[in-house]
Amino acid sequence: MSLEVLQKKRQGAKLHCLFPSLTLSAQEDDIPEAEIDMETFTQILDLDEDGNHDFSRGMAWAYFTQAEETFNNLDDALQAKDLATLSSLGHFLKGSSAALGVSKVQDSCEKIQHYGQLRDEDADVDLSAKDALGKIERLLGQVKKEYSASEKWLKKWYDDHPDET
Repeated sequence: MSLEVLQKKRQGAKLHCLFPSLTLSAQEDDIPEAEIDMETFTQILDLDEDGNHDFSRGMAWAYFTQAEETFNNLDDALQAKDLATLSSLGHFLKGSSAALGVSKVQDSCEKIQHYGQLRDEDADVDLSAKDALGKIERLLGQVKKEYSASEKWLKKWYDDHPDET
């Protein structure tokens, strides 16, 4: 891939995040706008072979599957009031989200991780189990919406950037 093509690819990807009209705004259904760390996402795109996005697309679709499974497990752990598992799953999804540049989900999952450890890092206070579970329950609904917006953004990006033939 020529330097010029790579620069255009990066510029196009960055434009999607810089201008809200070019990002997927999911205000319908009360879904927050996707927030993708374009530096990270561009690094993933750099791993693609010339002319196709097979590698990065595979990473994104594996993330979608992994996230859906993790959300199901988070729901089960919340129902069981299993704070240790909630913390562990939050940590796991935080890392997966960070690897792809899905920053809002990453940030929310970090909070779930800390709440599961009975800690609110933003307020710098320890939490009771009841308070931690309440915070996780509220945040889990939010992070699912953040994930949905990010999934839509990523799928749209791949639809808008077909492989070269």
